[in-house]
Amino acid sequence: MQKLNLTGTSKHQTDDQMKGLSAVFLDGDEVFIDNGAIHAKSRLEVGVKFVDDQSAVPDARHIQGLWITLKRQENGLGYAGAMPFDLWIDDSTKMGYKKLSEQVNQMDKAVRGQVDVQGLPREVVNKLGAHLQKIRPDLWENASDSFRQAFSS
Repeated sequence: MQKLNLTGTSKHQTDDQMKGLSAVFLDGDEVFIDNGAIHAKSRLEVGVKFVDDQSAVPDARHIQGLWITLKRQENGLGYAGAMPFDLWIDDSTKMGYKKLSEQVNQMDKAVRGQVDVQGLPREVVNKLGAHLQKIRPDLWENASDSFRQAFSS
C-alpha cells in the first residue's frame, strides 16, 4: 500500500510522538493495556454511546485509565510519561461518559513525558505500577526517575 504524504513532509511528527503511547486500564480488579484507546476504540469504548452529562449514566462503573509513554533513556527504552483519565460505562444501556478534552490533554502531557498520579488512590497507583513492572521489567528498569518515583510505595 502506498503511503499518502498529505502533510507535504516525508514524516508526520504526530506519528512519531504517538509510537510510544499506550493506555493501561484498571476495570475492577482487571488491569490491561488497550492501545485502541488512542483513537477512542478500546474494547471498553467500542459500541458505547458517550454523552456529555455524567448524570445520564447513573449506574455506570468507574474505570481508571492511564496514558503511558515510552522514551529512550540512558540505558535503553523505558517508561517516561504517565497521566490518568477516567471512563464511566454502563454496559446494560451501552452508554458512557468521559471528558474527551481532559483525556486529550492528559494524553498530550504523557507524550511530553509528564508524570502525575497524585490524584489517584494509592491502591490504584500500586496496581497499575505492579502491572507495568510485571509485563515489561526492562521498561521499568529503564524508566525515568520521575516515573519510578511516582509509582513507588
